[in-house]
Amino acid sequence: MPIVSNTVQSTTQADGSLSVVVRLYDQDAREYMSSFFAPEGFNVEGKVTTMTAEMDEQLATSEFENMVGL
Repeated sequence: MPIVSNTVQSTTQADGSLSVVVRLYDQDAREYMSSFFAPEGFNVEGKVTTMTAEMDEQLATSEFENMVGL
């Protein structure tokens, strides 16, 4: 079950860094939330893309293991 959408909320801190909350949603509308701090100028979009790919892989592995009874 792949990730089909996401939301990203970020708040700029006094030093210019970001506090970021990412919510990934799978095809069954299950939410997977993660948060992180990022330095000023950090590529948040790239990080979200990586997070999505990693979660897709984790979900696929879990789904396969459930199907074969591991």
